[in-house]
Amino acid sequence: MTYRTILAVLTCHADVDAIIDATLKLPAGRDVHIIGCHGEPSQFVIMSAPIDVPDVATLTMLYEEADQRMTALGAAFSEACLREGVAFEWRPIRTPGGDSATSALTSARTADLVIVRQPDAETENAPETDFKALLFEGGRPVLLLGSDGVFNGPPKRVLIAWDGSREASRAVHDAMPFLKTAESVHILIINPSKLPDIDRPTPGQDLATNLDRHGIKTSIDVIGCSVRSTSQVIEAHIKVTQADMLVMGAYTHQRIREWLFGGVTRDIMDTVSVATLLSR
Repeated sequence: MTYRTILAVLTCHADVDAIIDATLKLPAGRDVHIIGCHGEPSQFVIMSAPIDVPDVATLTMLYEEADQRMTALGAAFSEACLREGVAFEWRPIRTPGGDSATSALTSARTADLVIVRQPDAETENAPETDFKALLFEGGRPVLLLGSDGVFNGPPKRVLIAWDGSREASRAVHDAMPFLKTAESVHILIINPSKLPDIDRPTPGQDLATNLDRHGIKTSIDVIGCSVRSTSQVIEAHIKVTQADMLVMGAYTHQRIREWLFGGVTRDIMDTVSVATLLSR
């Protein structure tokens, strides 16, 4: 198995070169098909006080600006793909909300891998994008790039954040093309007493054995209780192992709990330091 159909979710111009460069560094190289997807609102509701009458001039301007953004982004994406000699198609989509991630859900479900870039909120005027929707509703693994767009691929050193959950299992098997080409794979286990296989002699050994049958050599790193948060431990271990990629399950707790109290997934998505493959 490898990744052939790639969905590139593009919210702004800064995404184009970063995501295409990452796509070309996948194990399949240029033997892929890239679908570029961008969303714009299909309707704008602007009310003018005091009589709540739609401001036609403002609405016209907003529609024109949306058309210009969509056309310019599509041209930049097409030009970059033609320059790199890779097969592609452009899918501009209009939805009531105009969110590029939710607009891409239908395309995501027939892709092998979705690639997105976390925008820099402080320096980029990029629209808010609900990347979480891709994880909850897309049904496919999501490769999240940091705001710098850097992807050292194919990754030489992969870190798996393993907690024995269904989501973590999905992530590991979705990441197989990366794991098979990596030079080293570390399985990180935090607080092993919480793992389902606590009765096994070595936590995570079943996963390591399974990966070994696929020709993937691993090492298991077990870290006990700590005053640091789980996301801080993961970030620190990325530095220790000099990992190029993190693989982890996304939102292993109920969504309402994550929304109310935060969670590892949200912390990692907000502060991602290396490309992260997320599955749910």
